Amino acid sequence: MNIFKFGFWPSILVLVFLLIILGAAAAAVGKWEFNKKIDSELKKLKQQNSTASDFNNQKITVEDLRKLPEPVNKWLKHTGVIGKKRISAVNLKQSGEMKLEPDQKKWFKPEAEQFIAVNEPGFLWQVDLSMLPVIKTRGRDLFKQGNASMLIKIAYLLPVVNQEANAKINESALHRFLLELPWYPTAALNNYISWGEIDATTARATINHQGVQASADFIFDQRGNLLRTEALRYKESSEGAERLKCTGELKEYKEFDGIKIPTKIDVSWYLDSGKFTWFKVKIEEINFKY
Repeated sequence: MNIFKFGFWPSILVLVFLLIILGAAAAAVGKWEFNKKIDSELKKLKQQNSTASDFNNQKITVEDLRKLPEPVNKWLKHTGVIGKKRISAVNLKQSGEMKLEPDQKKWFKPEAEQFIAVNEPGFLWQVDLSMLPVIKTRGRDLFKQGNASMLIKIAYLLPVVNQEANAKINESALHRFLLELPWYPTAALNNYISWGEIDATTARATINHQGVQASADFIFDQRGNLLRTEALRYKESSEGAERLKCTGELKEYKEFDGIKIPTKIDVSWYLDSGKFTWFKVKIEEINFKY
């Protein structure tokens, strides 16, 4: 049967076209709703962090660093924090390469933004990831008042991850806050972090926040350059999940507002199968609030 004779083919094309239009409209609405949710969460996180104090306004002195382990003292001097005010918040724009599974061949190219609250530890990280042709995957990690959550949607509509706060994800988020400390190094002086010296080139930072405790090791060279951060951290939040070694290897530095900040970091998990570098993050832009 010749379908063109009966006009079936044009009808199918019209139907496909209408489905594409409806799909695009649904995705646009989904994007608007997702972004509205993120904007609301970000506003609340910023309000929570906005309370400044005399502590924030005081410039950092050499005396402030004396109580710290020697390698941390060297590092902070090396970063240029002397004479600077304490950072209260950070805005980042990130790019890089990402893998979600160890055997993944192709690296994804994420575009991410992150707001980090430093006065009251917290963050909101949002990312766009092109995992499928044309269709984007949108993700959001939130850590606020000791509670973490994760939401990932394909095409802004289909939720593939919707993880609410629990003990393991909360602790993992607090570990993340510590591991990312090199982006806001003056937080090393905040009262919620305590330091212990392990040896001449290693120090351990411990944070207690909202009933959750997390620790991370900071590994330096002899001159005070920070080489790596690492912690035993939950990768999953399932009942049988165990803490795994997670590291951030610092690859490149630049100065922002006179403070030396790492702009390339390789983030890795150590699995039974070996080291899995899943995110090679690059800082495109960083802005401090004091």
